[in-house]
Amino acid sequence: MKTHLAKKLEERVEAVLEGAVVGLFAAPLHPHEVMVQLARALEDSAGGPASTPATRYSIRLNPADLNALLQAHPRLAETLGEELVQIAREHQLTLSRPPEVLLYPDPHLKSRQIVIAAEKEFHSPGTQNLTPVSLPSADLTPPAAAFLIIGGERTVPLNLPVLNIGRKLDNHLIVDDRRVSRRHAQLRLRHGRYVLYDLGSSGGTFVNDQRVEECVLQPGDVISLGGALLIYGEGTVCEVPKT
Repeated sequence: MKTHLAKKLEERVEAVLEGAVVGLFAAPLHPHEVMVQLARALEDSAGGPASTPATRYSIRLNPADLNALLQAHPRLAETLGEELVQIAREHQLTLSRPPEVLLYPDPHLKSRQIVIAAEKEFHSPGTQNLTPVSLPSADLTPPAAAFLIIGGERTVPLNLPVLNIGRKLDNHLIVDDRRVSRRHAQLRLRHGRYVLYDLGSSGGTFVNDQRVEECVLQPGDVISLGGALLIYGEGTVCEVPKT
């Protein structure tokens, strides 16, 4: 039996080795990583289906990360704001005005670290409330009996509008495989179809052997998360081929 000290030493060595590998192969911060946390901030600020979410979001990033993001995506703040409107539609939330996203460099933050502050509007008794932005309903109906087969063993039904996939325990779908990043990919409903997004993973996201950043899934698609295999299906669960 391992002693407590030996176990702690093993965990420390494992963490150091993993950090070295991530440092060698990790891609720059991806906009989808920011969007995932921004979506969570929107949902958290609402506090429930009947509540009004925040409309102003301050995002602080490591200066090098922010500079790289803005060079690749000059309209990043506007794009994030547009995505917030779409997410509000999907969750049937009412915004009091179009959301505002502000990006700030913070030298105290480590690379890939993201800090988001959500601000709700406050009105004094003599202030007239703003007219809520009209948000038409979106198609949140998942494809018929959509599912994922993970590792040829586990079948997971898909019934949420947004699902985060990765090795970290706070994901909706946890894939316990060292090849999978902590936050690797995301599934989102778009017009009645599931769309797979890569979240800047170190091992990459592949659909039918083609590397993708964004892909509308079709029944029978084989997904690779850094080498960990998943199969997307709809309707009757298919037989997993034996290798």
